[in-house]
Parts: sequence; C-alpha cells; structure tokens
Amino acid sequence: MKNYKKLLILLLAASTILLFVVILKQNSKKSEIVNSKSVQEIQTTLSVNDGSSVKSFDISSFVGKTALEVIQADTKVITSGTGVNAFVTSINGRAADSKKHEFWELDANGAETEVGAGSYIIKKGDSILWRLNTY
Repeated sequence: MKNYKKLLILLLAASTILLFVVILKQNSKKSEIVNSKSVQEIQTTLSVNDGSSVKSFDISSFVGKTALEVIQADTKVITSGTGVNAFVTSINGRAADSKKHEFWELDANGAETEVGAGSYIIKKGDSILWRLNTY
C-alpha cells in the first residue's frame, strides 16, 4: 500500500511538472506572435517596382509626411506640377512612357490611393508601393 501511495504521488508530481512546462511553452508562443504583430504594425515601408526590380526602404521616420516627400527623399524623382498637384513622371531615371500608356501608381497598404502623392500622409505601419502601371 505504501508503494502504491508513493507511485501515485510521483505520478501526480510528474504530471504537474509536465502541465506547467506545456503552459509555459504556449504562453511563450503567444508572446512571440504578439511581438511579431507589433513589429509588423510599427514598420513603415516604401517599395519601388520599376518593372524589372523592387527596392524597399524603411520609412518609419517619415510618419506624418506626404508620400511625395518620402519618395523625393529616398530616390531621384521627376514630377509634373508641385505639392498636392504633383504627378510623378519618373523614379530613379525610369520615366513612365506615355506611348505605352504607362504611369507611376501610388498604392498604400495594398490599394491604389484616392489622393495624390502630395496629399497622402504617411501613417505608422503603412506599406507604400510605387509601381509602373498601364491604363
């Protein structure tokens, strides 16, 4: 009977320790997921796709600035017009070819913006993409 009680106590202790380890691992994974999401939400990026390559930049320091200010700071840009009326015609020497019906499109967070680059204000976590598109 004494051996039975010792075995039962040993099994309960081992089960408790195993359960504790499993709970710690689950909490650790949840913490990693939360931390990963936080990093993704905070990171603000600019990508330029000129049809042959994509280059990306961290633009977290530009939160509150316009998309036009950002693209002008990191790349060589030619525009038609200025400020809120600026229309980007060339990025890094790659001009949009009107004969091919090309234009530089500004996308924010996976969708084409409804305002121009001079009006779009960068927000924390934005993913900005300039890409050559056709009409």
